[in-house]
Amino acid sequence: MRHAKRPGAGPEDNDSAKTGRRKLLGWIAAGTAAAAIGVEELVRHTGDAPDVASAPPPPTPGAAHSHGDPLPSASPEPSPSPSPEPSRPARPWSDPAGWGGKLPGPAAAVRIADHVVLDGDAAVGSLVVEASGSLTFAADRSVVLSSAGNVEVKGSLTLAPADAALHTLRFPDVDERRFQGGGMTLMPDDTGLWVTGAGYLRLDGAARTAWVRATGALKAGDTRITLATEPTGWRPGDELAVTPTGAPAGDGFSERYDLRTIASISGGTVTLDGPLKYPHPRVATGGGVTVGAEVLNLTRNVRIEGTEKGRAHVHLTSSRKSDVRHAALRWLGPRGPGKDQWNGKAVTEPVLGRYGLHFHMLGDTSRGTVVEGVVVRDTGSHAFVPHASHGITFRSCISHQTWEDAYWWDGPLDTRTPQGPSDDITYDSCVASRTLFDPNPRGYRLTGFSLGAGTGGVARDCVAVGVQGATGASGYHWPETSEGVWTFERCLAHNNLENGIFVWLNAQHHHVVGQFVAYHNGGWGIEHGAYLNDFDYTGSVLYGNAAGGVALHALGRDKGTILDGLLIDAAGQSDFAVSTMHHQLPGETVLVTRSRLTGYRKAGVAFRALDGGAPEDIAVLDCEFGGPELWFDPALPEPKRIVFRPAGQTQAVEVRRDNSRTPTTATPAPRPVTTPQLALHDTAARTTRLA
Repeated sequence: MRHAKRPGAGPEDNDSAKTGRRKLLGWIAAGTAAAAIGVEELVRHTGDAPDVASAPPPPTPGAAHSHGDPLPSASPEPSPSPSPEPSRPARPWSDPAGWGGKLPGPAAAVRIADHVVLDGDAAVGSLVVEASGSLTFAADRSVVLSSAGNVEVKGSLTLAPADAALHTLRFPDVDERRFQGGGMTLMPDDTGLWVTGAGYLRLDGAARTAWVRATGALKAGDTRITLATEPTGWRPGDELAVTPTGAPAGDGFSERYDLRTIASISGGTVTLDGPLKYPHPRVATGGGVTVGAEVLNLTRNVRIEGTEKGRAHVHLTSSRKSDVRHAALRWLGPRGPGKDQWNGKAVTEPVLGRYGLHFHMLGDTSRGTVVEGVVVRDTGSHAFVPHASHGITFRSCISHQTWEDAYWWDGPLDTRTPQGPSDDITYDSCVASRTLFDPNPRGYRLTGFSLGAGTGGVARDCVAVGVQGATGASGYHWPETSEGVWTFERCLAHNNLENGIFVWLNAQHHHVVGQFVAYHNGGWGIEHGAYLNDFDYTGSVLYGNAAGGVALHALGRDKGTILDGLLIDAAGQSDFAVSTMHHQLPGETVLVTRSRLTGYRKAGVAFRALDGGAPEDIAVLDCEFGGPELWFDPALPEPKRIVFRPAGQTQAVEVRRDNSRTPTTATPAPRPVTTPQLALHDTAARTTRLA
């Protein structure tokens, strides 16, 4: 565990949660009398004079509305999870008559129990949309709603602008020091967007292609990028992040991003507002893979945001599915002071349960939820969190410049407690970009995608790039005591400070990792532990990773781990393509077969299982080498069994520590080397507005 976490697997029955509930009940009770007329304003005590407005009683269903004709609906298309149908016309926010003669002010605690259209910028102290109410931002105009305190949605909240408009919900006055964290209910001091009860949230921005790769090498000073495909919805003014792709040589190789703005765009050619600072080479890894830098579009025309100095959060506990598409969530994920110091300075820790986009303990009620084209950026904690919430698909989402594991849900309290599952979670064409930790040297096992407990998980066509951290950090992580069964295919990890994949799992199930590509990571392409497990790594390409292609800590549990049909090209970056490490427990044989190992400086396979652990039990069969084949550490204890049969030969030999060889039998029978031929997608999966 990188830091201690308070329990997040159930309702926290602690003093802070009880205090938060008492405060909330008192706050709600204060407006009970005014609530009877449908809309009320209460004042949080900020030292200012009360800003009070009243509203006439809401008309009965079917009665004529007394405040003029309704404004056009903010829903350009019907929703598959429709908001409550108004029983009377919606009234404009800007009409004082709807508020009893006076518009709400910036210190007002506003409650909406009827149907309101936000038709101009507004500022409030806090906002509750009651179960009978709805707030819809006017589709045909750009509007900003600023709230000093919480926004709670028990009814419906809709931000669905026309393509040329911009809708923003902003929390400008967040004090992260006041956050309590945890709990199942709203906490008054934990400022953010809460969707509770049977509330419905619709964030439905204009469709934009989330990311596209550059077709060629980009040089420092370039002002144009040619993209692999013409993107949908990109506009002048959109902010782009160009990912690092250079070899892992020298400091900063994992941080060489360019942030630029689109000056103009024509088809698949983007002209930037200024020159690129860094080169972004196109990388040919072999195995059919040649890729350019990902160009991430970070702009959306629906925005939920705090500020650089005060981060808010989005917390969903509603029994009703939300629709979240093409939104940018920025400056979320508050942090608080930690107990430790680093180099004389206090470190910070994330506030429990206050994340970028947090689906909290929804169980099966979240099934069918689709989160598409969403960006979470500049956020102090986890970006996308489906905690104990099943059946959620994240498609073409981007996490950029966020702290803690980006795609994640609450882990176990300790190494003896299993993680609570989230079943049927899908990450489709998602990107984890520039994932951070405070302080970075303590970012052990930091990851872009934490592939945790549950069944039916899918990670497909995803990218992890620029993940920072320390020992065990990675683009993709199978975490300890958190075994989930995942379909994992066509994912890419590059320019991460440590590993592409990190497995540290004593597994009960069989796992398959297929068509994986890792290039230019600062550690291993794949670092495979812990003690005993069964993984199949098939048809994958590992290129130019600084430590090597594969590190093997674990031995097999039942059938053993198999590395089959891999192309491991060290590209001159490492001494070895594959290396064994300390084996904690004796287990079944690990098989390396039908693979091509090349580009290393010393040997294809190194045997380095030292430090008094279990002896080596490895078979290297039918592999092709681009230089010396095997290397034995001088301190290596006598192995249990090392079997070797090079490609093209029929006789296997057992190899001892002194490199003496004795003929032996081996299974399977000789087979030809299999070279992967992969076809990675050069653009994000297509996304659409609600239909």
